[in-house]
Amino acid sequence: MRTSKSSRLLLFFCLATLAGCAGGVAVTPESLREARARWGRANVRDYDIEWACAGPRNAQYIVTVREGRVKTIESLTPDGRRIVVKPFDTRFYSVDGLFMTIDEELAQLDQPSPFGQPKGTKAVLMFSPDPTYGYPKSFRRDVMGSPAALTIDVIRFTPANTEAK
Repeated sequence: MRTSKSSRLLLFFCLATLAGCAGGVAVTPESLREARARWGRANVRDYDIEWACAGPRNAQYIVTVREGRVKTIESLTPDGRRIVVKPFDTRFYSVDGLFMTIDEELAQLDQPSPFGQPKGTKAVLMFSPDPTYGYPKSFRRDVMGSPAALTIDVIRFTPANTEAK
């Protein structure tokens, strides 16, 4: 019994420390709803965004969005070259796409094998919404006892119109 209680206490402190180091807020339906509402109020339909992800895939993208639709996607190679990419579904590369990705990550917590790990595996999901526009500036997924971590960081966000708030 003592080992089990000690293990739970250690897990709690690890989760609390990890959450504190990751910064931002916990990913919950409410925190996502609030960030999305701020993004909606900002009404930014034309923007350029550069973001990077690390985890199962490491990549960096430069995306142009006009009238709310992805117009171009470039992948930035480690040596600085830009390569135009044309994925089947471009929606995942915009701010709305980043929100969709975080939604899917949150839904994994309710699965029998979250992130492909055994039942009961704990995961910490954190994100930092931009205080002005609401878009996710960063996202962190840490799965306890697993290398199944994922990070997404917005490197640059530039509204292309002056009407944005």
